[in-house]
Amino acid sequence: MNLSFAQLQCIHRTVCGLMTIWLALSGSASGLAAPPGYFKTTIPLNGPPVGLAFDADGVLYALEGAEFGSNQATLRAILPDGTFAGSFPIVGDDPENFFVGGMTYDSVTDRLLVTDNTGDGRLYAVGKNGVRETLATGIPTIAVPAVRSTGEIFVSTALGNGLGKVLQIDRTNGATSVVLSGLDYGAGLAFDANNDLIVQESDFFTFRGRLQRVPISMSPAGLTFGTAVPLLGDMQSSYGVAVDSEGDLFATGSGGLYTITIEPAAEKLFDDNSSPDQIATAITFDPGSLPFEGFAGPGGGRLVYNADFGFTTEDAFITLLMPTVPGDYDADGVVAAADYDIWKTEFGSTTELAADGNRNGVVDAADYTIWRNHLGASLSMSGAAAISVSEPATWLLLSGAFLIHMCWCWIRRRASGKDGVVLRFFCSS
Repeated sequence: MNLSFAQLQCIHRTVCGLMTIWLALSGSASGLAAPPGYFKTTIPLNGPPVGLAFDADGVLYALEGAEFGSNQATLRAILPDGTFAGSFPIVGDDPENFFVGGMTYDSVTDRLLVTDNTGDGRLYAVGKNGVRETLATGIPTIAVPAVRSTGEIFVSTALGNGLGKVLQIDRTNGATSVVLSGLDYGAGLAFDANNDLIVQESDFFTFRGRLQRVPISMSPAGLTFGTAVPLLGDMQSSYGVAVDSEGDLFATGSGGLYTITIEPAAEKLFDDNSSPDQIATAITFDPGSLPFEGFAGPGGGRLVYNADFGFTTEDAFITLLMPTVPGDYDADGVVAAADYDIWKTEFGSTTELAADGNRNGVVDAADYTIWRNHLGASLSMSGAAAISVSEPATWLLLSGAFLIHMCWCWIRRRASGKDGVVLRFFCSS
């Protein structure tokens, strides 16, 4: 079992008695409604995902976490046509555990960067065949890696209560330098349309999210970092962040996937995972030839994220979202009579907008014309939509006593003589 930052949030709730132990889940994640204008499906895995990344060819890599007491994770490759291309074991340096903080794609070496916050914290470079190289060590509570388009590597750390940092890592010798300090639990990292660094963190006491932007400029001597600019605080999303091809921000956290606007600063639920106790975690985006906007079709790119993580339930699937074709108002990938029925029901509405085909905020005659002109069209099966929807597997812990025992064993292991600090993290509210 992995204990990444999102898992720490769930352990906190468990130990303090704030989280209900669910004995089962009913239904499939794919049965949830898609955002208007988007096609939604799930990709089944053999274990709970802890890292996601697209490479330059649009191949999706999902990292299935190691079980508690094991140092072997599994890297699974999924081709753009939806077929599984193989899986490869990744063995961590620690002989007992492998706690993944995050994963990203490194275009410089055509490898994947994976963090391991076991022990003193490590950054691995992993080939697409699972061959691993240790790039850096000595980074306690290392969380999420990110690579700028100019090749520089960054990671966040989650030490808590003002001790978290963003570090730049020298890819040649593993040396670290501080880019931003004073974070609580440093979480997601991404780069905006200006190639500035977007930093996501989680508050030490409330676990609410915050976003900052660190301006970056280049000189012959390397990168220069400006003063961090606060963007938004008190957010539901506090685990992962991604930027689409137009610079729009998406963030994961309690309850699902969120969109973030800067002007005006606001957070809005984009894809609901149906439970605030289930935390959306890892996220990755693959740009297409068109903007990632509703009804843009398969050229609009693909966004994949881990929708449902909880300490008592870990679902072995990931959720994929992509723009559907114009006129597909029921988001099933085909423009048919059922879509007309939705348009007829919503006609005149400014609140129910599944049939707002031109995205102007009202369902009107123009949206009927879009449906009529595209009747019979279907979402291309040449991409991610070819992946079949499946019933996700659910991983259940057997009892609350065992759950707390696991928490305590992990706390003891990670405390390293600082049990009081760690217990404060778990039991603050």
